[in-house]
Amino acid sequence: MVQPTVKRRRLERGSAVVEFALVLPLFFLLMFSCVQFSLFFFTYCNAIHASQVAVRYAIVHGAVAFGPCSDASLTNLVTPLVWGAPANSVAVTTTWYPDAVTGSTVTVKVTVPFKTFIPFSSLTSLPINVSAQGTVLY
Repeated sequence: MVQPTVKRRRLERGSAVVEFALVLPLFFLLMFSCVQFSLFFFTYCNAIHASQVAVRYAIVHGAVAFGPCSDASLTNLVTPLVWGAPANSVAVTTTWYPDAVTGSTVTVKVTVPFKTFIPFSSLTSLPINVSAQGTVLY
């Protein structure tokens, strides 16, 4: 006669493999989701920093100073600061209110497309839009 513990062990043989096969995809989904969110947050923080640097450059130089500030100069300043963005994909929009003289307000908006790595999804890119604002000093 076979003892009950031996019979139970035979019935449970292979259950660890089945449990592992059920849990493994969920573990990888959680792991890759954390990595994807970390990359998104890293790009978002870089875009915020780049917009702040661009506003500081704009308020110090102004549009009528010795080295006037233009959209092209701000784009050239911002593009290397946004790590992880595809080449020539960073859009910089500058708005001067009421105009580009001392005491005016400048707003710099930076748009960065973030490429996602989500399989089986139509969501391939998320736009990151950040802006910073300052008052022209010189």
